[in-house]
Amino acid sequence: MVGLVRRIVASHSGLVLTLHRVLPPEERNLCYDPHLVLSEPAFVSLLQLLQRDYQVVYLEELLNNPRSFDGRPKVAITFDDGWEDNYRIAFPHLLAYQMPATIFACTGLLNTSGVLPEERFARLWNQCASRSKLDELLADLNHWGLGRRKNLHLLPLKRYWSQELKRMPLTARLLLLDHFEQRYEVPPVTSRRFLTWDDVRIMRQTGLIRIGCHTSRHATLTSETDRDIRRELEDCRSSLLKHTGVVPEILAYPNGMHNQRVVDLLRSTGFRAALTTQPGLIGRHSNPFALPRIAVDDTTVTADDAQFSSSQTSVYFLSSWLRSTATS
Repeated sequence: MVGLVRRIVASHSGLVLTLHRVLPPEERNLCYDPHLVLSEPAFVSLLQLLQRDYQVVYLEELLNNPRSFDGRPKVAITFDDGWEDNYRIAFPHLLAYQMPATIFACTGLLNTSGVLPEERFARLWNQCASRSKLDELLADLNHWGLGRRKNLHLLPLKRYWSQELKRMPLTARLLLLDHFEQRYEVPPVTSRRFLTWDDVRIMRQTGLIRIGCHTSRHATLTSETDRDIRRELEDCRSSLLKHTGVVPEILAYPNGMHNQRVVDLLRSTGFRAALTTQPGLIGRHSNPFALPRIAVDDTTVTADDAQFSSSQTSVYFLSSWLRSTATS
């Protein structure tokens, strides 16, 4: 039955997978968010499944023609943010299986010791929790005008406040995090988080890896002014042109956030497509500036024993097609 549905999908749609980090099992707990991690053994099993049952192609090829005629759906692999383990862990396996992928990088964080704003907040929260200062932190957050939405009781507390900060303009958010990190004595990060430009150069030389735009500093574009959106996009594109010689035409929205104002600015700056975090498959009539992707991490493709499940993964992929069909 799964094979039959897969062939039906192949004749209509393609899948874009989105990953973030690939880590050895002993390093999984080092990531601030378990939903960003696919363990290395599960990643290898995923590549084996894709090699057997799917046709892995470059993202641009899938967007130009998502349909397949050999019964195996087209799949494009993407990574968001530009984590250092994309090179250290994922890339050797992609090379071994000769599978192309696109890394959507935050260019302002590459070649630096920088940390995503989302991770900085997670580290702040954990520091306060370990020192019994969460109530004090919450009072501070309220003091700065956050926490006014009505769905506080609907989300886990940490997730709610993380989303509140994402709604702030990035410059203000970074200043606030600077203040809180000093106030609550959050220790500095000592390990490198993101790719270097040398990593990018080596991966691109193989012809398998392409680099796309994820803004410069992981700005939530819907929270920014038109001027700051343009700056985030232009800084990212100019960095990629300088280091790769290619001007990217595809963006992955940070946090998946977009609206018509953001789309209009993308069009005016030369982008031709953008990827969201909404699940679904891509067909001929998909909106090029609201393209769906299927998130892949340990919570979606591994069973209760943390082992990769081919059947669970195939059903998960196909259920995305059914959901996208039901809402189209």
